[in-house]
Amino acid sequence: MPQPAKKTASAAVVRLPKQSAPSVATPGSSTGRGVERLLAAVFFLWLFLTCCYPLVDTDFWWHLRTGELIAQRGEIPQVDWYTFTDYDRPWIDLHWGFQLALAGLYQLGGLNLVILVKAALLTLTVAIGWFAPPRGLPVWGRAAIWVLPAIALTGRGDVRPEVVSLLFLSVWLAIVMRLDRTPDLIWWLPLLQVLWVNCHGLFVLGLVVGACYAIDRLCRWWARGRFGLEPLAGGPSLRVLLWAAGLTGLACFLNPYVEEGAFFPLVLYKKFSTDRMFYSRIGEFQPPLWFVQKHGLKNLYVAAEFATWCLGAVSFAWLARCKRVNLLRMLLFASFSHLAWQATRNTNIFAVVTGCVIFGNFADALRLKDAPPPGRWRGACNAAGLTVLGAFIAAVLSGTWNGWGDGNKPFGLGEADGWFAHGAAKFAGRSGMPERAFVANHGQAGVYIYHNAPGRLVFMDGRLEVSTQKTFELYEMICAQIAGRDRRWEAALRDAKGQLPAILLDSRFARPQIAGLLATPGWRMVFADPAGALFIEDRLAKKLALAPADPLPLRHPPGTRLRQGPP
Repeated sequence: MPQPAKKTASAAVVRLPKQSAPSVATPGSSTGRGVERLLAAVFFLWLFLTCCYPLVDTDFWWHLRTGELIAQRGEIPQVDWYTFTDYDRPWIDLHWGFQLALAGLYQLGGLNLVILVKAALLTLTVAIGWFAPPRGLPVWGRAAIWVLPAIALTGRGDVRPEVVSLLFLSVWLAIVMRLDRTPDLIWWLPLLQVLWVNCHGLFVLGLVVGACYAIDRLCRWWARGRFGLEPLAGGPSLRVLLWAAGLTGLACFLNPYVEEGAFFPLVLYKKFSTDRMFYSRIGEFQPPLWFVQKHGLKNLYVAAEFATWCLGAVSFAWLARCKRVNLLRMLLFASFSHLAWQATRNTNIFAVVTGCVIFGNFADALRLKDAPPPGRWRGACNAAGLTVLGAFIAAVLSGTWNGWGDGNKPFGLGEADGWFAHGAAKFAGRSGMPERAFVANHGQAGVYIYHNAPGRLVFMDGRLEVSTQKTFELYEMICAQIAGRDRRWEAALRDAKGQLPAILLDSRFARPQIAGLLATPGWRMVFADPAGALFIEDRLAKKLALAPADPLPLRHPPGTRLRQGPP
C-alpha cells in the first residue's frame, strides 16, 4: 500500500509545472495567436487604404470605352478603332478581358466600385505572396519584410490591366514555390495562363517564372546536394514537367490573335529596351536610375524600390552564411531586377517577386540555424509592428502619406479634381464640331475617346501598341510648332476636304501650346475650364455662333500636384 502513495506524490510533482499558467503569452497561446491575427489584419488594412486614392490615370478612359464597345458590338478589336492616323494598323488588344470586367464594374457601381476592387486585388496580390513560401516566418517578420515591397507596389497602383497581371504573377509564384511539396499544383498553370493572356500582355512573366523553376530543378538534380543547392525532394517528374510546360506554352496561343498575341510581348519589350532612347520621353519608360539622378531619392516609392532591392541582396548574403544557395530565387531576383532597372513601369512587378524572394530567403536562414525568435521577443515585435502600422494608417487618412509620396494619391475615391478634360471633350462632341481632334497631352485623348469614340477620332492616344514611332514624332513636331506659332502644322492635319481638327489642350502639360494657339490668327478658344481648353477654326466658330471662351479658369489649374515620380 505505501508504494502507490509514493507514485501518486511523484506524479503530482511532475504534473505541477504543466498545470501552472504561463506569465507571458506564448506564440502558441490563444492570446499570442490573436495578436498575430490582429497584426496581419492591420497590415492588410493599411495596404488596402493606401491603394484607395482618386483616379489620375488617363488610360482608364479608353480602356473603359473599349470594354463598353466590346460588349455592345460582340467583337474584339482587330484594327485601330480610335485614331485617324493609324486607323489601318492592327490592334492587338490583349486587355479585352480586363476591359470587359472594367466596363461591368463601372456600370454596376461607378468609379468608386472600380477603385475599391482595384485596392482589393492589390491587397490580395500581397496576401498571396505573404503565404507563398512554404516555410513561414512569424507574422511580425512577414510584415517587416513586406512593408517595403508593398510601398513600391502602390507607387503604381492605378486602375490598369497590370493590376490583374500582378495577381496572376503572385499566384504563379505561390504555385511554383510549393511544387516540391504539392506537385499536382502544376496543372493549374495552363489554366492560369489562358486567363492571363486574355487580360494583359504581361502574361509572359508567368513563363519567366516557369523557366526559372525548370532551370533550378535541373541544376539541383545535377548537383545532388553539392554547391549549397538543396537536393531534390519530391516535386513533379520530368514527364509531368514537360507536359505542363507544353500545355502552358500552348495556352498562350489561346487568344483572339493566336500567334500575334502570343508573341506580342516581344513588341512591348522592344519599346523599353532597344527603342528605349526614343520612348524614354514617356515617364513610365524611364529607368529608375535616370529619375534618381535627376530628383534623388525624395520620392517615397522610388526609395522603397531601391530599399527593396538592397534588402533582397542582404537576404541572399545572409542565406549564404548558412552555406545555402537557392537558385530559383536568385534567378527570379536577377530576372525581375533587370526589368525593374529597364523601366519604372516595372516597379510593381519587381516588388511582388522580390517580396516573395526575401521572405523565402530569411525563412530558410532561420530554419537552417534552427533558432526561431524567442516568445518574449515575438510579443515585443508584434507590439512594435502594431504601433508602426497604426501610425501608417493615421498618415494615410490624414494625408501625410500622400505628402511623403508623389502628391497624387490622397486617400479617397472618385477622380482627382480637375485632372481630366471632360468638359472640353464633351464640348468637342457637339453637333457641327469637327469629327477629328488633336489632343495634347496625348493622355487626355483617352478622355476624348470615352466621350466621343468611335464616331469621332483622335490623332494619337496613349496606346503605344498601336501608335507608331513616326506618329509619335509627328505629334511632338506639331506640339512644338503650335507652341512656336509656326502654322506649318496645319498642313499636316488638314484632311482631304481641307478641314482642320479640333485642338484639345491640357491645362497642365500643354500650357505652351495654349499660349501659342491663343496668339495664332484664325483660331478661337471656344471652351476653357481648369482642366483644359478647346480650339477650333475661327470661321467654324462663327458659323456655329460660338463666342470666345474666357481664359481665366486656365490660369489656376486644380490643386493636384504634377507627378514628381514615375507614373
